Amino acid sequence: MTIDVNVAGSASRADIAVIVPTYNRKAVVLRCIGALAGQVGDAIGRMEVVIVDDGSADGTFDAVQSEGARLPFAVRVARQRNAGANAARNRAMTMTGAPLLLFLNDDSIAEPGLVAEHLRQHAVHPGEAEAVLGALAPMDDPPPGLFEVMHHDHRFDALAEGTEVGWSAFYTYNVSAKAALLRRHGGFDEALRWHEDIEFSARLRTDGLKVYFAPAATAKHLHPMGEADWLRIADREGKALAAWARRQPGMREELVALGLQSRQLGTRSMRHAAADLVINSLTEPCWLGFARGASRVSHRAAAPVYRKLFQARKRRAIEAALAEKPPAELP
Repeated sequence: MTIDVNVAGSASRADIAVIVPTYNRKAVVLRCIGALAGQVGDAIGRMEVVIVDDGSADGTFDAVQSEGARLPFAVRVARQRNAGANAARNRAMTMTGAPLLLFLNDDSIAEPGLVAEHLRQHAVHPGEAEAVLGALAPMDDPPPGLFEVMHHDHRFDALAEGTEVGWSAFYTYNVSAKAALLRRHGGFDEALRWHEDIEFSARLRTDGLKVYFAPAATAKHLHPMGEADWLRIADREGKALAAWARRQPGMREELVALGLQSRQLGTRSMRHAAADLVINSLTEPCWLGFARGASRVSHRAAAPVYRKLFQARKRRAIEAALAEKPPAELP
């Protein structure tokens, strides 16, 4: 089901479409689109928002439809059976004719100048293969906890505007690109549920993709996280890397750089082999207990232990996924 909400006659002439996939996070996605309503400069008159509900069961679709009717820009809302964020993004790409597409996660809460800065950056970088990565910062209130801080990617904190950050930094939490380029490469791979944005950018780089960093296009990350959430990300990353390695074995070198350390593939270093003797499925409960105790004293003391646990869990997820028969081989 697709519904156009509050679509004015100028909607088809939008310069940029903000695409937001969402699943069972009604309150969060309402914060997301509420922040988009607070954009400054000429952004409001040049944008539309496309939201695809990926089979939520918490009333997201109705809530977004109702809120969209009150917003100062065109809103298009679709609902589909649960098929993942990639399928939702691809669906959204068919719902707009805007020449620029800006992807946000539903927990990326835009600062007032975010959309205007993406538009400005594309005026500076007009090439079809030029994309713009905005910044993602932890929320200020409430202050981020241990796992939110560890989850934050600090590599971009000190980078200047216009820094070219490489093809693999095509992160859909806050990235914009030319629609023509994305459509020509067929959209996102709907079989992947993690690292899906980087997989897409690996295909886009064949056209010379360049990604420029724009720190003024900032979103705040509204993603409270506990220990179980943190470790679940490691499991998902490992499973996705294994799936990607099977689908594109020619990209082994790039995947190793993303963390594809595997005994079965011969890509696990001696250092990681030694680490797996120390932290494994048998010893993990003890290490978790130690990390929890350390966190009660100091987050700084606990963080290195949790990071080692994360990487060990990720390597085990890779090995487990590679040991399974791929879908085509299952009886």
